[in-house]
Amino acid sequence: MTGSTERSITTSTATDDRRQHERVPGPFDGFRVGALETPIRIYDLSRGGCFITATHEQAIGVSFTLKIELPYEGWIRLRGETLYQKPDYGFAVRFTEMTDDTAHRLERAIDMLLNRAPHDE
Repeated sequence: MTGSTERSITTSTATDDRRQHERVPGPFDGFRVGALETPIRIYDLSRGGCFITATHEQAIGVSFTLKIELPYEGWIRLRGETLYQKPDYGFAVRFTEMTDDTAHRLERAIDMLLNRAPHDE
């Protein structure tokens, strides 16, 4: 992407980042990008990561590209890494790389969703 700056997001451990950001329950549509684009369902979306439902196992520490359809903002593309898995249910993902534009669009969509509906803290 011309004119875009890649942003790397770092955290020291999985447990440090698990509840650092407010989450939007979802679901959101997305794709895991590889040789083929595999449809995925995304929950608990935050500025730092998400949870993907899946019946297949996903190794911890695997880095991959995601496309996520955000309400109000459309499709975004970013890199993520598997933090942990829940067998036969899915796996948690920490976002590791995204452009500044993608980060702003993700933040705007989450803010709009959090401000649209009441939520408990």
